[in-house]
Amino acid sequence: MSMDTKKTVAKEGLSSRIGRSFIKGLRRALIIVCLESILIGSCFAAMYIQKDNRSSAMEYTGEIDRAMQSKVSMLQVIASGISSGTLVDQADIQSYVDSMVTMDDQISAVYSCYDENITIMSGGWQPPDDFIVMERDWYKGAQERPGEVYISDPYADLQTGGICITLSTATYRDGKVAGVVGMDMYMDNLISLIEESYSASSYIFLTSASGMILVHPNKEYSMSVDATPTVENVNKGRYESFVKEDMATKLFWDYQGGLKLGIGNTSKVTGWKVISIRPLYSILLFFALIICFNIVIYFVTTSVTKKGVHKKISVLFQPLESISGKMAQVAQGDLSVVFDEEKNSEEIEKLTDSINETITSLKFYIDSISNTVTAISDKNLTVTIDGEFKGSYVQIKEALESIVNDLNESFRQISTEANSVLEFADQLGKTTEGVAQSASMQNEAVANVSEDMVRLTEQTKQITERALFVCDTAEMTKEHLEEGNREMTDLVAAMDSIYQCYDEIAGFVETIKGIAGQTNMLALNASIEAARAGETGKGFAVVADQIGSLAASSAQASENIDKLIAESQLAVSEGKKLVEATSLTIQQGMNDSVQSKQHIDEIVEYVENQQKAIENVNDELKDVAESVENNASSAGENTVISQQLNECAHSLKQTADSFVLR
Repeated sequence: MSMDTKKTVAKEGLSSRIGRSFIKGLRRALIIVCLESILIGSCFAAMYIQKDNRSSAMEYTGEIDRAMQSKVSMLQVIASGISSGTLVDQADIQSYVDSMVTMDDQISAVYSCYDENITIMSGGWQPPDDFIVMERDWYKGAQERPGEVYISDPYADLQTGGICITLSTATYRDGKVAGVVGMDMYMDNLISLIEESYSASSYIFLTSASGMILVHPNKEYSMSVDATPTVENVNKGRYESFVKEDMATKLFWDYQGGLKLGIGNTSKVTGWKVISIRPLYSILLFFALIICFNIVIYFVTTSVTKKGVHKKISVLFQPLESISGKMAQVAQGDLSVVFDEEKNSEEIEKLTDSINETITSLKFYIDSISNTVTAISDKNLTVTIDGEFKGSYVQIKEALESIVNDLNESFRQISTEANSVLEFADQLGKTTEGVAQSASMQNEAVANVSEDMVRLTEQTKQITERALFVCDTAEMTKEHLEEGNREMTDLVAAMDSIYQCYDEIAGFVETIKGIAGQTNMLALNASIEAARAGETGKGFAVVADQIGSLAASSAQASENIDKLIAESQLAVSEGKKLVEATSLTIQQGMNDSVQSKQHIDEIVEYVENQQKAIENVNDELKDVAESVENNASSAGENTVISQQLNECAHSLKQTADSFVLR
């Protein structure tokens, strides 16, 4: 509801509002009654159309059943004649079927067939050589259900273009099924019967049990030689539900346009579906008439009732309108109003008396509360609330007294706490100044320590560099010792080889000694033989002497070589001992060098860790310096805050002292 509407409603009189509410309720009741009558009338109209539609479907289904039952009975009579045994030869059977076909103009052919692939048809028709009657659906259908009549699906005759069906039933010979008698018939009469139902918007159409449409007002939906439409592929499949369900009314959109009611019924004889379609315009017409009738009743009833209600209510509520006007003045704070309206009812009298008493009480309560609030605004908290308060106003009096008492107590506490705050502010100022001085001193101390740590860091870096240099020197010394150790090892091996060579030379010397001895013996023998030879052997004797001398020289040289070898072996042995001792010394030096390098590496690692720790300490000192600077800055700010707090405490105490307390 908008603001303008609310103002309009507020300005209306109570009688007008009650009258308007009554008319509004009456209109709602009339609307409900009208809607119910429209709904009930529409339901009755729909029930009538549904009943008419059901009757139409059942009526046409009955017509089709009666027409087809006569054909079924005729076929059964023909089959009884064939099965009686009185017709022996084919000529008798031919004459019999010819006579049967003339009994009904809708019958186009009658024929008797046998399992021997024999067909006797009216008119003397002879099947072609490739015609096998046992393979025909109507033949197999009749033999599968002996005693029943098989009715085929309708089909269009290629010669006439008319719709035909085949009826067949089994025949017997000696109590056993021997063949089938069939009958072809046109559906012209049934189609004419269905076509009679066509009107502008109502119609009936016929389908087979499988949903094939036989006849329909729309020629495109009807069976012909060239087309076999079904309920699934016409009118967007909206007819399909009528084939699946019996006697179920459905609302659907027709091919002509518009909503219509449809219902389907099944023929008990053929199994075909008779579908009846009815429009909804009669329901709409009846619906419109009911609406017009209810509109007339609605407006006549509301106009007549509205005049009478307003007259009667306005007389009763004139005093209330006056009271409501005066209550508006009271709402604006005017308590001098007197309610002296005409007391035309006991309720009005009680209302005016109670309002006057209420205004008197309000004046007293407002005066008392106003005096109390004025005294509080003048900072006079010694005020008391006098007079008798009743009802809910007792709570107001108690609340005001509680407020005054709480204010007295609160301002006493405020004054006391203000003194405490002053003392604390002074102490805080002094403490803050001391903290600021300490922070400054700490800042200087941290700065000195930071400078020392910088120098210590630089020295530690130099120590680390020297230690790394010593570590590199130790590594080089270790490599030189390892190289010397390898050379000493080669020298020991060479001396071992020399020692072995001495042994071989000694062997050679022994061999030379043996050769010298043999040569000496040979020279002696040669001398002996030369002496025996006489003059001829003198030259040989000289040679033998020379050989003896040479053998003696060789033996002497061998002895000298043997002495030299012995001396050399002794010298080599002593040298080998010295080399082995030197090799052990070098190996010990290598071990000491490795251990020294390990210690140097540890020293380097310790120095590097120490340098990192010093750097971390240096970084932490920077953080500490920043914290100290921040603390010093905060201490300065706290000094200013303590001064402001002192000023606020003074102001608070002056404000609390300005109130007059009990």
